[in-house]
Amino acid sequence: MNAMPGGIFAGYEIQGVLGRGGMGTVYAAQHPRLPRLIALKLLNQDVAADPELRARFEREATLVARLDHPGIVSVLDRGIEDGQPWLAMQYIQGTDTTRLDPRTLTVERAVRIIGEVASALDYAHGQGILHRDVKPANILLTTAEAGRMERAVLTDFGIGRLLASNTQLTSSGTFVATLAYAAPEQLSGDPVDARSDQYSLACTLFALLTGHAPFAGTDPGQVVTGHLVKPVPPIGRPDVPPRLNTVVARAMAKHPAERFRSAGEFAAAAAAVVVQGQSGIPYPPGAPTIQYRPQPPVSGFVPADFPAAQFVGNSAPPLYDAGTARRSPWGAVWALVLGCFLVGFSSSGLVSGYSEIFSDLNAGSDTMDWLTLGNLLAFTVPLLVGGRLGDRFGPKNIYLIGLAGLILSSAGCFPAASMWWIIAGYAIQGLSAGLMLPQTLAVIIRTFPADRRGAALGLWAGAAGLATLLGPVAGALLIERWSWRAIFVAGIPIGLIALALAAVLVPALPAQRRRTDPIGLLLSAVALGLLTFGLSEGTNRGWGDPRVLGPVLAGAVLLGLFMLVQARTSAESLVAAQVFRNRNVVLSNLAAMAACAALASTTLPLFFYLQEVQGFSSLKSALVLAPAAVVAAICAPIAGSISDRAHPVVVPAVGFAFYGAAVLGFVALISARAPSLAFAVPGAVAGLAIACTWASLAAMATRALPAPGAGTGAGVHLAARQLGAMIGAAASGTVLTNAISDAYGGAITAFVAAVRTAMLTTLVFVLLGGIAAAFLTRGRSAAGDVQAGFSDGYAETVNGHRPQ
Repeated sequence: MNAMPGGIFAGYEIQGVLGRGGMGTVYAAQHPRLPRLIALKLLNQDVAADPELRARFEREATLVARLDHPGIVSVLDRGIEDGQPWLAMQYIQGTDTTRLDPRTLTVERAVRIIGEVASALDYAHGQGILHRDVKPANILLTTAEAGRMERAVLTDFGIGRLLASNTQLTSSGTFVATLAYAAPEQLSGDPVDARSDQYSLACTLFALLTGHAPFAGTDPGQVVTGHLVKPVPPIGRPDVPPRLNTVVARAMAKHPAERFRSAGEFAAAAAAVVVQGQSGIPYPPGAPTIQYRPQPPVSGFVPADFPAAQFVGNSAPPLYDAGTARRSPWGAVWALVLGCFLVGFSSSGLVSGYSEIFSDLNAGSDTMDWLTLGNLLAFTVPLLVGGRLGDRFGPKNIYLIGLAGLILSSAGCFPAASMWWIIAGYAIQGLSAGLMLPQTLAVIIRTFPADRRGAALGLWAGAAGLATLLGPVAGALLIERWSWRAIFVAGIPIGLIALALAAVLVPALPAQRRRTDPIGLLLSAVALGLLTFGLSEGTNRGWGDPRVLGPVLAGAVLLGLFMLVQARTSAESLVAAQVFRNRNVVLSNLAAMAACAALASTTLPLFFYLQEVQGFSSLKSALVLAPAAVVAAICAPIAGSISDRAHPVVVPAVGFAFYGAAVLGFVALISARAPSLAFAVPGAVAGLAIACTWASLAAMATRALPAPGAGTGAGVHLAARQLGAMIGAAASGTVLTNAISDAYGGAITAFVAAVRTAMLTTLVFVLLGGIAAAFLTRGRSAAGDVQAGFSDGYAETVNGHRPQ
């Protein structure tokens, strides 16, 4: 090879070196037949021996040859000389944007450069091609000459991909991109699309104005963490309009669906902010205003909630509601928490009125079981479906539909004249709750950074615990003062207030347009339905009954098959693969299941003891757990906030220790036939346990969830909790029933022993939950998972160079 100045290579006369990189060298060369310079790109011989890198080099020629745009460096020819691949490309006389000094670069000029690159990107996206490595070094600037203005040109499509085939990492699993400018979905291995290039373009604008990338650093792990979980830092320049920071933050949203619909729309929004913020003419003088109409968006990723930008001339594009974007998410959390409380109140409050309902409506034995079973089936079966609906149509919309259904079904149950009427209305309440609850978690996941959502999830968990434990108190009080029908009426004002607050305060987050996974939906619904039926009927029919054992075994097999399929399938699956492949997510969901099982297995024998042995009324029995409810509601946000900063094991481990202490305290008081006030102490300890476990485990279980699947990921967590509660109730109910049968006709001490035996089963769930929590690890969040992927090496680090 003769690539020295003056030498001839593949017919081109080498003039000099333009640049060198890990892949190869770019030379200025004279065309053999035309009076023009070209850029000759040669792949290094050592790199050419790597099949994947060689394919990457050849891919650039193939992709760029399909593009014809003034803002994209064109490929003129390619070939192999002496075994060395080469490309002949358009020569751009000028420099790249890394040479620009942010101290002298005006905001107007930087935004104009970004606008020209955005036009090139939208053209490439319209041709079905992604760039995947947008950064300052890949943006060339033509030299301004007489009559010709400076122009930005995009180069290096070496890791570009066709949109249709771009769903995974490279075949070897190696990350290829420049870390400092990579979108979160590139780092986490999620599917990428045109919005990934938009994210990198926004990083580039940030770098042009500040001199460094948004999450710059020498430690790749810190850079990855920044992209995945940290908020976008503001551009620290006094001449930058504040709204430009908002525009950049939106283009760099962690979740692609929350970005602009196209790179052009982002550039148009940025240009509009700059035009509105100054009265002069953008740099350089005489430069034409960006004339941009975005290309038709690529099918499959356009969120319905964003208006299309039509920025022409000096007119400003329709921007999104900046006030909404800057609004604190805490208002939405409080609105959602009220809805969560209503769900728990409607469910647990009615339990106190079962006997009155059965007596008043002359219920037969064949209908009594269906009241609880119908509600459980209607709630549990659609949890993942409800989460998917929220992802598809927006969590706010589905939440409001579910809340409206809950209110209407409550009103419909008030005049019920038959048992089947109540069963139908109560089942609709369960279905409405199944639609609502996944959205509450999804909104928190999508509006709070992963490392700062613990307090919000603590508030959410505290409301759930408060409603679960105080619902029986309120229900018993309403029945004692009025009637069981008052339970349905009492929830309507709360529901109307929650509906109004949610309509105003909950943001309309973008919908996620992904294909439906019918197999996943069917498997999850059937598996949850079979398990719910079997676990609910086991105590009544006996676990050896084929009508119980069959559904439980079939449901377990189908649930395992569902998890296996979802963990191995592509991004079109119902649930993000991280839910079943991420260690911390799996362990957190298992520990949450154990925590809910522990609570359920405690309350059933405790209520039996208070009512049947101590002779307490329903109201007095429910009041025993009031301290637990109050403590849980107060302490859960605190525990959630601590879990954001502490090692993942600490808070849940403390919670399970409190669970164990509370159970032993209850057992000791039951054995001693202690007065009712004494139960407040272990009750308060149980409240601390609920606060520590529910909040911290919810935070850990959702920390690695990607936004496109936030709803279904939330549905998985809720399904785990619900299954845990049913397992706990079934276990303690079975033990209690058997123990009571053995003690029937005996002394009261025999019944006390039966309750004590059932209560001690809780310790099994406490132990299992503690074991699961003990294996949680720091750094296995979304950021940590990606950092682990870099431990064996990465293609390019923060500066874009391959490590030696």
